[in-house]
Amino acid sequence: MKLPISLMAVLVVGGVMPVSPAARADDLLSLYREAVRADANYLAAQADAQARRELAPQALARLLPNLSFQGSNARNSVEQETANRPKNDLDYRSSSLSLGVRQPLFRPAAYATWRQAQAQVVGAEATLQWAEQDVGTRIGTAYFDVLLAEAELKVTREQRDAYLTQLDYAQKAFQSGAGTRTDIDEARSQLDLAVAQTLDLQYQLKYAEDTLKSIIDRPITSLARLDPERIQLVAPDPARPEDWIQQAEEINPRLASLRAAVEAADKQINKALSGHLPTVDLLARRFRNKSDSINNSDTKNDGNMVGIEFDVPIFSGGETMSVVRQAKAELDKARQQLEVARREVGLEVRKEFDGVAQGVHWVAAYERAVQSAEQALLSTRKGFRAGTRTTLDILTAEQNLATARRDLDRGRYRYVLAHLKLLALVGRLGEEEIGRINGWLTASAP
Repeated sequence: MKLPISLMAVLVVGGVMPVSPAARADDLLSLYREAVRADANYLAAQADAQARRELAPQALARLLPNLSFQGSNARNSVEQETANRPKNDLDYRSSSLSLGVRQPLFRPAAYATWRQAQAQVVGAEATLQWAEQDVGTRIGTAYFDVLLAEAELKVTREQRDAYLTQLDYAQKAFQSGAGTRTDIDEARSQLDLAVAQTLDLQYQLKYAEDTLKSIIDRPITSLARLDPERIQLVAPDPARPEDWIQQAEEINPRLASLRAAVEAADKQINKALSGHLPTVDLLARRFRNKSDSINNSDTKNDGNMVGIEFDVPIFSGGETMSVVRQAKAELDKARQQLEVARREVGLEVRKEFDGVAQGVHWVAAYERAVQSAEQALLSTRKGFRAGTRTTLDILTAEQNLATARRDLDRGRYRYVLAHLKLLALVGRLGEEEIGRINGWLTASAP
């Protein structure tokens, strides 16, 4: 049989590249630990949280005593001219030292800023936790996307080889007069489609590998694969999606971050309203100066000052009320964003809950389908030996078995990903849970 050069190239290039037996298989837990150290998104979230933690001490500093020390030493040259008096040139030195302390007594804006900063720090911690859940979800999704792409590519190649055999059989049957041209055309059409699907899956596998590589910032080797004997197919506990949704609304880091944003927006209103209120500070100063003016060029002063300083705003051109209205609008925006996120999280929890709950049944059904396909192939081979089945019947049975195994792989990976994402939605996807899922893997070849 003669094949087009391009098709021959595809069949050669599409082969699986050998992996060195000395290469160590990466597993999910090791890649998760690497991602925590190397993922740029997570590292950025850590830096952002560290920066936001400083908001609280900065705001608190505005409520604490402020101690300052000031001093000066200058040489003064003055020409003094008075009516009916001769010009007088003065040349003297002046100096001053001052140690002062200011203690805010009543600063509502500073107090509101401090409370707002506390809420912002809480939000930053929640955002960091959300980033931790996110890196676990992304590394898990990328990991199993690679495994699924490898499994589907393997099945598609098997189907491609089966179609190639079918085409060869159809051509020989046609040459011997036992087949038709239509059989050849149908076989070639199926083969061309399988080749196209192989190319597409090769692209998908390459993209999945690049995605995983971008998270850990290094090339990947072989990956530990899902072991059907180790995977624990269990229904969600608790068994009602409403219970998971309630947990998510209480624990989900994304919602916690948005609740903190609502609290910060509420404190912004208090800060804006304080524009109508006075401020009161306690002042104390110890000073010493010499020749502090031209009229006291030979005078020394040494003294203390203690007092109260206040500032009462009367009219600011309407700016304060405008800032208040703006703050109220921002609060309403923050509340609506929280509500949107709450509904989205509830929808996501229900989806992943169903993925886990139904996944148990899906996998069981796919396993039965594989068993049936295996039995059908066995029966077809027996029929072929008995003369009641043809080679094409065997090829069809083999293709059906390959498709059933592909669907089983999809069902298992879909279950694992749903399980992983459900844990992340309730803030429980950490190293412990990643390690438990990692126990479902094996480094042995599929």
